[in-house]
Order: sequence, then C-alpha cells, then structure tokens
Amino acid sequence: VGFTIEPGETLGVVGESGSGKSVTALSIMRLIEMGTRAKITRGRVELEMPDGSTLDLLDQDEPTMRSIRGNQIAMIFQEPLTSLNPVYPVGEQIAEAVRIHEGSSRKTSMVRAREMFDLVRIPEANKRIGQYPHEMSGGMRQRVMIAIGLCCGPRLLIADEPTTALDVTIQAQILGLIKQLQVETGTAMMLITHDMGVIAEVADRVVVMNQSKIVEQGPVEQIFHSPREAYTRGLLSAVPKLGSMAGHDGPRPFNLAGDLA
Repeated sequence: VGFTIEPGETLGVVGESGSGKSVTALSIMRLIEMGTRAKITRGRVELEMPDGSTLDLLDQDEPTMRSIRGNQIAMIFQEPLTSLNPVYPVGEQIAEAVRIHEGSSRKTSMVRAREMFDLVRIPEANKRIGQYPHEMSGGMRQRVMIAIGLCCGPRLLIADEPTTALDVTIQAQILGLIKQLQVETGTAMMLITHDMGVIAEVADRVVVMNQSKIVEQGPVEQIFHSPREAYTRGLLSAVPKLGSMAGHDGPRPFNLAGDLA
C-alpha cells in the first residue's frame, strides 16, 4: 500500500468491507497497535510538518504520537455516539482537545469550542454547547465530531465512513460541510467509504483497495470513466442506477469479487 495526499486534496479510499481501508487509516494514526496484537513491522508513514520537515510516524514514540493525534492528524469515526463521551457535554469535549494540544486555559478553550460550533454550522450554539451526546441528533453529533477533528487545525483529516450512519438528506449536508470546511482551512482529507456516489461527489483522487492491497489509483474522473482493473469495474457496476431494471423482472446478477481476478 502506497499513496500520497497533497495539502487541500481529498483522497477517496474505496473497497468492499474487509478490504483494508480502516486498517490503513488506523496504521497511519498508529492506533492499530492499541489493544490488539497487530504490529507494524516495516514501511514508512511520512508527515510533512508545519516547519517543512518530514516526520516518519513509525519511528516516533507514543508521547510524540499523542501530540500528533488530534493536532497534526485528526480522525472522524463512523459512529459519533460511540466516539463521544456520554458523560461530558459536547462543548467540553471540543475544549479538551484544545487544552491538551495548545495548553489553553479552560476559558480560552471554551471560546474556541464556541467558535467551532459556528464553523460547523450548529444552530443555537450557546444552548447546544452544554448538551450531552444523547441529546443531539445523529447529524448534530457528527458535526461535533468534525469540530473536534478540526479544532486544532490538522494538516490531515481522516474521515472513516463519516456519513454511513446518517440518512441520505443529512449525508448530503455533512459531505457539503466537510468539503466547504476543507476549502476554508486548506486541510488535506483521506475519505474512507464504500459508497462510490460519495467519492464522485467529494474526492479529487481515488485509491481502490481489495484484500489489503491497492489495485488501482488515479484521478476521480479516470477511475469512474475509464477504470483499468476488473475489480474497479465490478465496484462501479454494483452501484444501483435509476432505470437499470427496465424490461427485467428482477435485478440482474453482477460479478462478485471472486469472479474479478
């Protein structure tokens, strides 16, 4: 597995469940080693720092990685209700990230949390900043997760299936928000999903994964209009198309992954 993400760019990572998308993201964050027997034995994960130097994350100790996670690299997880702490107000959870990485006072960090609520377009911010996760809708909770991810101005934002748990209308709002915030902040983004429609809407380049390997990568237009690999064509053919059942009594079969070798 090898790819680069440029500043301000959105790299879409697609593939079926179990293809290695989330494992790749957790490996970048060095979280794959937390609470599991997994171990990264070789390779490089290079991060360009604000001073222009390059840091290989695989060579860093855990205190250094803690200073990078949430600061230089942030991650939005799939289900916000299991990612947020249920016993702390959401505003306090945003402020905590600011205090840890920037050493701000509680008052200053709460002011930043309030600013982040405005940035991610959460209405009635003064009221909602004191709410607990269970008091908010799924879309609002995901906006809080985005605020936590962006509060320290990361150079890379990893979004792991950020809209899977949301209904279609809220999905569109969250995707539009992420794209707009990316333009405003210049943050690079790695977007992990199995939804090719999301990739077409948001990504600049695409990496297609299967069985923990990259089978194809390129600009989003090239991947969608002239894919080279059979596996990529199979993924695209699995996307439902309006009118595709015209003249047929039922859905037509499509090639499964095992038939695409």
